[in-house]
Amino acid sequence: MGALSGKIVDGEALQQRIDNLATHALNGVHLVFVQLLPAAAPTQAVLDLEFHNTLQLANILAAIGGGAAPHTIFPLSGGSRLRAGSAAGQVRVDQVLAGPAANQLRLRIRPIGDYSTYTLGVEFAQFDPLLAEISFKFRPACFNMNCAEVERPRALPPQPAIDYLAKDFDSFKHTLICAMQQRVPGWQPTSEADLDQVLIDLIAADADELSDFQDRMLNEAFLASARKRVSLARHARLMDYHIHQGNQASTWLAVEASAPTLLPGGIAAGFAAWTGQRWNDAGSRIFVATEALQCEPLLNRLGLYSWGGSVTALEAGSRSADLALPAPLNAANNADALVLRDLLNNGSGRLLIQQQLNPHTGTPTGRDPGARQLLHLLANAQAVFDPFAARWCVRVHWQDSDRLARRYCFIAQCSGVAVSDVSAFHGNLLPLAHGRPHRSILRAPGSPLGVTDPAALLHKDEAWYEPTAAWGVLAELPQAPLAYRRTPADGIAAPRSTLDVHVSGFATPWSEQSDLIESQDDSTHFLVETDEYRRSRLRFGNGSNGRALPEGAVLTCHYQVGSGIDGNVGSDAIRAFDRAANPALVQVWNPFDAVDGVQPEPVAEIIRRVPEAFRARQLRAVTLEDYARRAEELAGVAHARAAYAWTGSWRCVRVAIDPRGSTELDEALRLRIAAHLDAVRLIGEDLEVRPASYVPLDIAIHVCAHPDYWPEHLRRALELEFSDSYTADGRRGLFHADEWTFGQPLHASQLIGRALAVQGVGRVLHVGMRRLHGLSGPSLGTLTLPAGAPLPALQTLEVRSFEIIQVANDPSRLETGRLTLAISGGRR
Repeated sequence: MGALSGKIVDGEALQQRIDNLATHALNGVHLVFVQLLPAAAPTQAVLDLEFHNTLQLANILAAIGGGAAPHTIFPLSGGSRLRAGSAAGQVRVDQVLAGPAANQLRLRIRPIGDYSTYTLGVEFAQFDPLLAEISFKFRPACFNMNCAEVERPRALPPQPAIDYLAKDFDSFKHTLICAMQQRVPGWQPTSEADLDQVLIDLIAADADELSDFQDRMLNEAFLASARKRVSLARHARLMDYHIHQGNQASTWLAVEASAPTLLPGGIAAGFAAWTGQRWNDAGSRIFVATEALQCEPLLNRLGLYSWGGSVTALEAGSRSADLALPAPLNAANNADALVLRDLLNNGSGRLLIQQQLNPHTGTPTGRDPGARQLLHLLANAQAVFDPFAARWCVRVHWQDSDRLARRYCFIAQCSGVAVSDVSAFHGNLLPLAHGRPHRSILRAPGSPLGVTDPAALLHKDEAWYEPTAAWGVLAELPQAPLAYRRTPADGIAAPRSTLDVHVSGFATPWSEQSDLIESQDDSTHFLVETDEYRRSRLRFGNGSNGRALPEGAVLTCHYQVGSGIDGNVGSDAIRAFDRAANPALVQVWNPFDAVDGVQPEPVAEIIRRVPEAFRARQLRAVTLEDYARRAEELAGVAHARAAYAWTGSWRCVRVAIDPRGSTELDEALRLRIAAHLDAVRLIGEDLEVRPASYVPLDIAIHVCAHPDYWPEHLRRALELEFSDSYTADGRRGLFHADEWTFGQPLHASQLIGRALAVQGVGRVLHVGMRRLHGLSGPSLGTLTLPAGAPLPALQTLEVRSFEIIQVANDPSRLETGRLTLAISGGRR
């Protein structure tokens, strides 16, 4: 302190000056050590004064030994109650001796000063004036109030009147003009080009932006007042709720080709088709293939093998069909049949059945545009020989869930003429998703950018990303709106965009996450945040949460751009494609409407749903109902029922599953259910997933037919009405698997009502029902009732809580339930 007191010092420059003192034959004061003696009742102070070097110390001692007064060489100043000075009785140095070290002198001061600060100086030749003083206290360890420095605060200068309600540019500008008029007498605002007016405008503009930023930050801190979509998404994730970002529309594309050709999939180079004439027309909607397809001309159109005209249609509920060999395959050649069989077994595994002609007129006019269905084939197609005509066909089967929802006619009699190909199968099916493909290359700031090409179907552009110190790299996509893949709008499923991000130096693309909280320091993750203007920004890790991007990394982003509902188009609307690039394609069309395009979840809905999200979906299965509800969330589960069981060591939760559209619980679905429930089960509870217990019934119905109806026709209609499949008009039969659940009883009124709904049934004379195998296991007796022993006429047949009734009425599987029909009357 001392000469440095009150000065702003550059420490580095001062240290360099100290290091060069000896070079310039100069010295300076470094430190002072204060002792009060004697310790019990001190009467004097001893100061060990340390210098930066030893220059002039011997001369000082010689001068004092020659008669110089110590207080003249070491003047002392300061003090509050006991002033320092050179007069007798004042605090001053009265003795100087050699110190304990070569660069020290020992000074004695009498009397001892007060608690205030004193300044000791050195007035001797060749001492640096900047380093010739040092401040100290006689009681350096004293911390009572008397040790505090005496402050002399000054009164504040007059403050201008400030309008704290000023919140925008105009009010800030008015406040600044008023302040200038108060501080500068005679000042008046003049031209906007004057420097003072320009400065006022700039300051008001900055204040306006700062005020807006403060207001927005305060609003975004709370869910109820937040308006930024990114803020709402972050608040929602705290409640385990994922806001819905909308999703692109999707559909299927049927393709006919003149030669085998591969249609690529994916955003980067996938096959594209669109509505309208040209893809860049104002109203066109572009769709891109999501997976590759090997198009085969033999699968363009397949007809039903009629077995010499014996089979003319496929009934509702059918699960298989015999396909005729298309030209140029020879139906009399087994090898050609094997060719078609292998194409169906090794192809995409999908068939489209579609009505081509009106079955009443045999012309395209009046055909039903809704008579179309997608069939997922089982890989068990087989060649079948017709010995009567010496011809081959191929028999295919499709999944049980794809049973035909209606009757499809293939050969119709129109005005006495047989019209074939009323319906047909198509095998070249390609999945499409809406959105124009884009490729954006993002580079480090300052790197040269390539040329933007917006004229091509694949839009190409380049931009810079933004490195940050705390958050990692932020990269805004140049194009908007980013298309999101299809996800349910339930707040449970995390949205996933169409982004495919490749980072230079990495062989595989990085993975999209909802956040980076659980990402490890080497996890190649990124997240996407889309704001209310549909602009999307990518954020990468910082090395702690998620892997940091390498320095100078280049990001290659492939994605689709499009709004959700814009892709909702009707069937047969997607017909155009690049014919020059795909000369082998004859025609394409979308057989089904694209209706799954969804807009982003509105802000009002987010604010309403998020606070209740934890009530809507519990993240832990606490009760048995929780286990059942979580199992029923999966697409393949129609119903579920849970119960506790004791394994001998711990408690087990047994979950019985009723699969959708079937009574068989396949292993893949069982494992998926087990994994889904394992994530929410309580600690200490084991988990067991098993199929439901199906109870086959024996049902007898006696009806009286109307005289105008043949009993044989009526019997077939009743069998379909009480089947486990579909009726002729596409309705579920009474005993369809999805019509029944655990513990649901069967009432006689249900049987009577369905029987009377069949046209031609006049009365129901008797209804009987019972368990086919009783309550203690399968029966070993005959299934034929003794003559004259009708089934018991129960009003209600109860089943247990884990049982589901079953009536398949399949003669080859009588153990799955049977139906006995007795028809009296009718046309004879």
